Formats: sequence, structure tokens, C-alpha cells
Amino acid sequence: MTMAADTAAALRGVSKRYGPVTVLDIPELELKRGQITAVAGENGAGKSTLMGVLSGTVTPTTGEVTVAGRPLPAGRPDQARALGVSLVAQEFPLVGGLSVAENLLLGRHPAGTPQRAPGRWLFDRSRTREEARALLAEVGMDHIDVDRPVERLPVPVRQMIEIAKAWGHRPVVLILDEPTSSLGPVEAGQVLSLARRHARAGGAVLFIGHRLDEVRALADRVVVLRGGRLVADLTPAEATEERLIREMVGAELARADIAPPPSVDRRAVLRVRGLTADGLGPVDLDVRAGEIVGVAGLMGSGRSRLLHTVMGAQPRTGGSVLLGDREFRPRHPADAVAAGVGLVPEDRKEQALLPAHSVRWNVTLSTLRRISRGGVLTPRADKEHARRIVADLGVRLHSAEQPIGDLSGGNQQKAVFGRWLAADPRLLLLDEPTRGVDVGAKAEIYRLVDEAAERGLAVLVASSELEELLWICHRIVVMAHGEVVADIPRERFGKEAIMTAAAGTRPAAPREEASA
Repeated sequence: MTMAADTAAALRGVSKRYGPVTVLDIPELELKRGQITAVAGENGAGKSTLMGVLSGTVTPTTGEVTVAGRPLPAGRPDQARALGVSLVAQEFPLVGGLSVAENLLLGRHPAGTPQRAPGRWLFDRSRTREEARALLAEVGMDHIDVDRPVERLPVPVRQMIEIAKAWGHRPVVLILDEPTSSLGPVEAGQVLSLARRHARAGGAVLFIGHRLDEVRALADRVVVLRGGRLVADLTPAEATEERLIREMVGAELARADIAPPPSVDRRAVLRVRGLTADGLGPVDLDVRAGEIVGVAGLMGSGRSRLLHTVMGAQPRTGGSVLLGDREFRPRHPADAVAAGVGLVPEDRKEQALLPAHSVRWNVTLSTLRRISRGGVLTPRADKEHARRIVADLGVRLHSAEQPIGDLSGGNQQKAVFGRWLAADPRLLLLDEPTRGVDVGAKAEIYRLVDEAAERGLAVLVASSELEELLWICHRIVVMAHGEVVADIPRERFGKEAIMTAAAGTRPAAPREEASA
């Protein structure tokens, strides 16, 4: 194979400017067939712009892009797909009201579909379902009901559907943007295997990830972006965690800096007994003041359901919950907020933010009653309160009046944290708290969680990222089939113990402390 034939895609002299600000400046970058290229960098480093240029959704200011030797017309995503570029975006562009099968085949027609007239096709539901099932089987998700509307599926399943959709185009270049951010270990492993299969078949993979262990294990090559520029091009052996962090943020990040604080109090803030809901329970669980308790488990294990049921976002069917010494039975999340419970949800854009509204408006939502006088909110008090929140949390922004949707993922997440911490809750529920944020923002969020626990907050955090739980938690409970199957103290932490419990089918005997 010649050097030209070996190149799946190439960028030459590509830059992107918004006014006076240069957000991407790549003199040359080639993606080779049979190679997995990982891109690392903080939020705002230029990763999204790079993906946009390659997938045709962003028009570069200068330079040219070629795919399989053919020029890619600027700003033409349809042409990018036709040339063989498939993008799995972090924000899934699926149509919620359509079925799984309809989403998978959207924009193309099942093999052998006859035309009724030029530009008009007969819609064969049976063939559509058949091809959709075959695509899902290729990504290990053949158990999904292809007739179910996508909007009724959890985020991890939607992620796998989007991956299957991209896979079905048989691309030359497969771009994966944080493809495992919402997945459990088993599903994440399936996605990484797909990336390897695509490379072995002669395709090129561009993998954007914040989980550095995944990046190092998967990639044949790691490029690092900082400030829109390519600052390092590393082999897997060179791409140690310390080196990657140094290249991304320009500084060392000591692991000891974000170890959890000691648990400061033994009072149970949350006491759950026999809790049941749709797909959940029975669950017994205690979380004490100053304690960070992690919730681990495979996809569908009930992690998110547990948090949402405690919050009142999902109705319970049985059991009891005590918040402090009082029975706690919220019928709506607003009841939980009034009682001193905050939730940072998994999907911040859909469940926590109004992206078109200002940062100020978003961060003060949970404290409007406190800062108003007699039900009247003065602009001065509102602006000052918002200023304190974003300053305390280190949210990087141009103005508190800019739309919060314009901020990076890490700064959006810090803003959501700030909103709840300003409300001074007793219990903080975190569902995938660092999904889609870079390593620098992760470290800042971990510190926020540590500081909250040091102030006496009880923290319950559900995450599909085991390293995260092992790093920040005092204790980890493991869920399977909607039940707690293990309760592991910090001195017995280990990936093997957690994964063994997550794959089990029998709940562990209750801890003596929890049953006291």
C-alpha cells in the first residue's frame, strides 16, 4: 500500500478563527488506515472544532481536508458522510419520537428497498426492523426492542444506538467523541472492541476520550491539543498519565491532592430500608454526614434509579427513607429540594440546565427564595449572588449574562455544582458527575466533592467510571438487578472486587452498621 493509499484523512494548514480568536491551528495531521488515533486535551482545547472540521459541520477559516484522497467541501456534513466519515457525537442527534429502527436507518434505506418514483421510496417496516436488529447485534445490543421509541430509553442505551448507527455506514473514518462516558465497564469494553475491529479492517479511528486509562490502552497514537494547537504526538509508551496531564494542562497533578477527606461524622443523614420502585429494590443503604458513598454497577443495575427515587423523580412502591430523624417521602423533586437534598443529574443539558438562559439565571435557581425579600428579587442581589457562586467554583466565563450553553462541559458542570452547594443541602446526589469533562475539570470537581464532605454534607455518587469511585469515595456499594449486592469499605477497594460483585446475582449480607 502506498503512503497516499495508507492515509484515510488529512488536514493541511487548517485553522479556525472566530473573530480575533483562533480556536484551531493544525499545520498538518494525517489519520492512517488501520490506526487508532486518540485526541486528548482539556475542554476548550479544540477537540470539538477538530471533529467538526473533519465531519463537515465546521467550516475552517484556512486549509484543506481530504478523505481517502478526495477533497472535503467545507461545511458539508452530507459530503463528509458520502466520503466515508461517521461521527458519534457526545450529544446524541437521535429523534426521540421515532423508534430505534427508524433512527438507525434514518437518512438511508434498507438494502433492496424499491423506489416508487425518482426520489420516492417504499417504506418496508419489516426489512427496516431486520436490518436494525442486525446492526444492533454487531455492537452487542441485540436485546434492544427496535420498535421502542428512543425517548423512552436510558442515556447509555441511546449511546449504543448512536454507535450502531455510525457503524452501519461502514465508514473510512470513524470519529468517537467520548463514546464510553455514560457506559458501564461491559458496554465500554464492547465499544473499544468495535474501534479495534474497525482499525483491523483497514479503517481509521479518531477517538476523543477523557478516561486516560482507556486512551492509553486503546490508541496506537495519542495527539494532545492545547489552546487549539497540537502540542504533542505520542506513542502509547510515551503517553503515561503524568505526561498526558502535563501536556494538557501544563502542570503536574498529584494523585494525593484529590484523595477523599476522612469521614467526619457518624450520624446517618440518609437511611434507606427496603426501598422499592420500578426496576429497583429492595435496597438498604446508609449515608452519613461527611461521607462520600459511591454506587457502582453495570448498565441497567439501578444506579440512576436509586438516586432518582430518593430525589422523588421516580415514584417509590415500598420501603422507607429517613432524612435525618424524619420520614422522607418526596412526591416531587421540589419536595426534596425543600428538605435539603440536591441532585446533579447525568444529562446536565436536558435535566439541569436551560442552555439558552444566562449563567446567572441558571446558578441562582435553587436559592431564589433565600436571596429575595418578601418574594421580591432585586437585580443587584441576584447578580451579586451569582458572582459569588461562579467565583467560589472557579467557573471560567466572559460574563454571567452569557448563555450557559456557551460554556465548556466542565464549566457547565461546575455551575450546576455551584447552584446546589449555594443552597446548603444536607444530602448531595451525584449521577455521573464528571461525564464529558476533561481531566483538569475532573480534578476541580473532585475537590468540590471533598470540600462538601469536609463541611459535613452526605454525598451519594453513582458513576460508571470505577477509577473515579475508587479515588474519591469512603465506601462503595455495588448494585446488580436493582439491588445492593456488596458494600465495600475503602480498605478493601479494588476493581476486581467491584466487578465480581457487579456480575453476581445474590445480594451480600447486610452490614452490621447498616442494620443497627
